[in-house]
Amino acid sequence: MNKMMTWGKVLGAMTLAAAASTAHAQAAWPGKVVTLVVPYTAGGTADTLARGLGEALRATGATVIVENKPGAGASLGTDFVARAKPDGNTLLLASTSPITIFPNLTSTPYDPIKGLTPIASVGVGPVAIVATKALKVDDFAGLVAYAKNNPGKVTFGVPGLGSVAHLGMAALNKQAGIKMMQVPYRGGSQALPDGLSGVVDLLVLNTDVLLPHVASGALKPLAVMAPTRLEAWPKVPTMAELNLPKIQYFSNFGLFAPANMTPEVAQALQAAIDKAIVTPQYQEMLKKYYLQPGTGTGEAFKKQVKDEYESNKRLIKEEDIRME
Repeated sequence: MNKMMTWGKVLGAMTLAAAASTAHAQAAWPGKVVTLVVPYTAGGTADTLARGLGEALRATGATVIVENKPGAGASLGTDFVARAKPDGNTLLLASTSPITIFPNLTSTPYDPIKGLTPIASVGVGPVAIVATKALKVDDFAGLVAYAKNNPGKVTFGVPGLGSVAHLGMAALNKQAGIKMMQVPYRGGSQALPDGLSGVVDLLVLNTDVLLPHVASGALKPLAVMAPTRLEAWPKVPTMAELNLPKIQYFSNFGLFAPANMTPEVAQALQAAIDKAIVTPQYQEMLKKYYLQPGTGTGEAFKKQVKDEYESNKRLIKEEDIRME
């Protein structure tokens, strides 16, 4: 009788422990408030994605707020999240640039690989190479041929030093064996007027700002440095289709968490994000703002970030790319 009572107590304790463990895993994430930190000013693509993702995540029952923390090449907000409590309730929504480019150009207070946990790519802002009225070429092959015959003559405007457009064109120069000259601006809004007036031969910018000017005939798209073709430009090839598969430079917006989350928190967070980014309302939001779906989640995205970091590190060193 005593043995039966003892075993009953043991089994009861085991059942309670298992139930408590399950409940803990279920309650591990989210907390009462989830903060999505955007390391840029309000109104940009990352800000739009954060607010759209926040809406999708509210189905978890959490209160989701978006907090803009711009500054120091997005490193201010990135460092804030890297230093946050690893409970999954403070997250970073940013392009991969402050993780894979900026730390290879200058020292950062955070470790880009060990200090953050990549969760998911939540959207892609395609980058395109477009010809202005100053350059009379019909397609990408025509651009390469002209650049080879006129080394150093072709100029291209990019939205800033250290941008994905900057690195993408450096990689193109190297792989195609050509020499085109960069003209850096402080943002796409400054580069666009010079492109439209023909001050530079090419513009290399995110496609959302280029679409209306391509539609009007003021700019001619030659190629997109994105995973797939744009719906708006079905005849414009990707770099992979042009036999330059390694030139994959686009604004890959990802969600990152502080490192060292518990397995329970990490699993619950990952599951919620994976579910949120495939909801119809989130996918419609991407289309509305001319964005493409993300490139991967979980382990696949972690590998992408690490590979991108190493690839950018090599390119920056080989081409002596600097912020000055």
